[in-house]
Amino acid sequence: MQSRAYLRIEGDLVSLVSEVVDREVALPDLLAELTTTQVQLSPRLPTGCRFWVRAGTTDRAVFVAEQAPMRRTIEYHASRRHDSEPTSYRIALPYVVFVVSTTGEQIEGLATYFRTAPLRSLDDQLSCSTLPNTNDDGIVCLGSVRISGATVGERVDALIGAFWASRFNQDLRRHPLPFSGGFRSWASRSRRDPLAALSLEYDPYWRTLRQVVARMAGLAPTDLPVVAPIPEEGSETDVRTPEPPTMEGDDADALAS
Repeated sequence: MQSRAYLRIEGDLVSLVSEVVDREVALPDLLAELTTTQVQLSPRLPTGCRFWVRAGTTDRAVFVAEQAPMRRTIEYHASRRHDSEPTSYRIALPYVVFVVSTTGEQIEGLATYFRTAPLRSLDDQLSCSTLPNTNDDGIVCLGSVRISGATVGERVDALIGAFWASRFNQDLRRHPLPFSGGFRSWASRSRRDPLAALSLEYDPYWRTLRQVVARMAGLAPTDLPVVAPIPEEGSETDVRTPEPPTMEGDDADALAS
């Protein structure tokens, strides 16, 4: 980087100009220099990705994916006996948020949470997931799951798919359901109302999404950018039209004519 000063004369005006030169290249080399600049594309993001955070200049990243409310069939192994068979339940789910941390091409961890409304901001509140194999901090027990994919985005998709396809058990204490009766009652409610999970009250998680992402990225919450909430669809705005000015000696009808 170089700095230089010179006089600029324009008619009768003389100016002292200071400028900073970031880089210089000989004119014959200009074309070659320009062709070395390449556009870098972002990686293939996971399905339903709402936020993607890179931890500074490191190769650590965090992806936040959201899945819309739906009914899913899961297998739950309630007994610890190895010779017992799991039971399948078709349950209605609210918005399910997955937070996945990666280092380079490798997946480090997975956490999941519930919400009864779609994500709007990094500062949104989260609810505790009531799914098995998920502890009170939302961390998922991955066990010995093996996934593949050509990109990180594909591997995150494969990981979430493996989570749903897994045989859930009691390896981690499941966060309690907001009603009694366990999975049988959950499936019964889901048959009557596919969106039943949206009207339930889940235990709030003590961290916001910003705090979860920052912790998994190894950053401070203040290191993440401020993201303004997206306005709700159909929200109304109060627009006030100023009164027309009045002129002394004239009435409103005369001004409008």
